[in-house]
Amino acid sequence: MSLGWQFFFNQFDFMAKKQYINKNLVKAVCDLLKEIREEDGRIQDDVSTDIFNDIKYNFHIGRLETSGGNMRISTLFELCKSYGIPVSEFFKKLEEKYPSLRINSK
Repeated sequence: MSLGWQFFFNQFDFMAKKQYINKNLVKAVCDLLKEIREEDGRIQDDVSTDIFNDIKYNFHIGRLETSGGNMRISTLFELCKSYGIPVSEFFKKLEEKYPSLRINSK
């Protein structure tokens, strides 16, 4: 590979780097979402169907609750909307349940 091409590809090296994931935060979010769903008395399929009927997009709730994947904020918003809980309240509950995730203001 010529030096020119090597320079070109090195410029895009940042794209290949792995995304940072706070595993403790992701697990806490997934666990809390599952807890809220269960408190709401709903099964995963009911939530998926309700969201699909609202926005015409499928969510695999089981994968979100168990895989520890780093979900998009849009997905979290739709789940909170389905559970009837404001996103701000979700994060408040998250901090109450998992104090180690609380950010202390300066």
